[in-house]
Amino acid sequence: MKKMFVLFAITLLSGCVSSTLTQTSTQNEDAAQTDSSISSVPETQSESAKATPSAPVIATPGKTKPQTVNTQPPVVKPKPKKVKTRDGKLILGQHEWVWLSPAKQFVKVRINHEQKVSTLGVTSQVPFERDGNEWVKFTARGMDFELPVARWSGKEDTLSAVVQVRTILGDLNALTDFALVEGREVVLGENFTKDVAIVDSTRDFVQPKKKK
Repeated sequence: MKKMFVLFAITLLSGCVSSTLTQTSTQNEDAAQTDSSISSVPETQSESAKATPSAPVIATPGKTKPQTVNTQPPVVKPKPKKVKTRDGKLILGQHEWVWLSPAKQFVKVRINHEQKVSTLGVTSQVPFERDGNEWVKFTARGMDFELPVARWSGKEDTLSAVVQVRTILGDLNALTDFALVEGREVVLGENFTKDVAIVDSTRDFVQPKKKK
């Protein structure tokens, strides 16, 4: 009886031990599987991240600034003013610049086509004789000149010496008679403008400056 009881106890204890070992082994395997699954997750994710190519970056063109449209009206160049008539006569203003050869400079003159003879204003004039010919010494615009007398004009008590002066105005180049009168003004009269020029009293300095 005792032997049977002892064998039964041993068998019962061995079964418990085996069951305990089996449970322990099962728990260890489950834990190992759990650890393996946990540790394998990052590797899988890492491999997935490595395997997945990065999306290409598409550069979008920047916004272009709208071009500024010039809305200003075009500049219209003024038409050149006429200096000659259709038949070739010079158009003269009320005042013009004239090149006088004795002075060797441009002189401002007034145009008066109603005056028969051109006049040259002087502050003094002294007639004298040179080589048997009549000459006159005069002062005009602060400069002294000596020229032969071409003729005398006026009345006996108010005679004025007339001298010839090379005069250039635009395309006109002529040896012109000037009567020496008291004053400072230079006037171009009919003897210079007749048949070659017309006068527009509304304009000034129409003709360009020329020396030749």
